[in-house]
Amino acid sequence: MDLIKIGKYIAEKRKALGLTQKQLTEKLNMSDKSVSKWERGICLPDVSIYMELCSILRISINEFLAGKDIDAENVIEKSDSNLIQITKESKKKQKNLKTILAVVTVFAVIVSAILGTLFFHKLIQPKNYITAVDQTSTEMKTTELLS
Repeated sequence: MDLIKIGKYIAEKRKALGLTQKQLTEKLNMSDKSVSKWERGICLPDVSIYMELCSILRISINEFLAGKDIDAENVIEKSDSNLIQITKESKKKQKNLKTILAVVTVFAVIVSAILGTLFFHKLIQPKNYITAVDQTSTEMKTTELLS
């Protein structure tokens, strides 16, 4: 989907109805910066408000997704085109999400392995201190005889 084209279309339809950005956001119960972002092509509205937005702007979902008015005879063709495009974008986003998840998982495994190795080496490292020896032990008696 062309965010800039859709944004310009939203702005065009809003202005044609004589609405300001603030009036539109009030009707949608959103922040006033939301419409500005949509109209500049930075992002799209949340899917949950598509129907309400289209109703306010007096356009169809297909026109919204296409970013232009659609003639009655081209509705079916444009609908198919919009559905195919949305499906492709959804699959692409899923693939990107899986890649990110795989990278994060590999990173977590590597960090866990490094931390585990450091911890294990810390446990098996020889202690660098002298322990007290009993005065009556064989070692002490041998030391006295040799000295």
